[in-house]
Amino acid sequence: MMLGTEGGEGFVVKVRGLPWSCSADEVQRFFSDCKIQNGAQGIRFIYTREGRPSGEAFVELESEDEVKLALKKDRETMGHRYVEVFKSNNVEMDWVLKHTGPNSPDTANDGFVRLRGLPFGCSKEEIVQF
Repeated sequence: MMLGTEGGEGFVVKVRGLPWSCSADEVQRFFSDCKIQNGAQGIRFIYTREGRPSGEAFVELESEDEVKLALKKDRETMGHRYVEVFKSNNVEMDWVLKHTGPNSPDTANDGFVRLRGLPFGCSKEEIVQF
């Protein structure tokens, strides 16, 4: 069985709009008509830099026909949310998974300080003085 070219395009879809509490089992049920490569291990959730679920995931499928089936699920609902399904590839998936989440290599040195709870009328100068 061919699972895509090594390091090439592969058979991947990106899913957006998942509930934050979504599990791999729920994604498998959503794509019950499709053959997911390696079952639950073929579902790769995307996390924010703070380590929270982003509501997005990549799903690795077994063939191009499975990708076409998965794309038909675009705009269907999971619970109260509608889920978007996009065609993707291994290169995009690897890049996103490497550069997101709490362990992403550039998180500590990204040059940003995140501030919360600032007064609405706060100016740039006041932040610099702080």
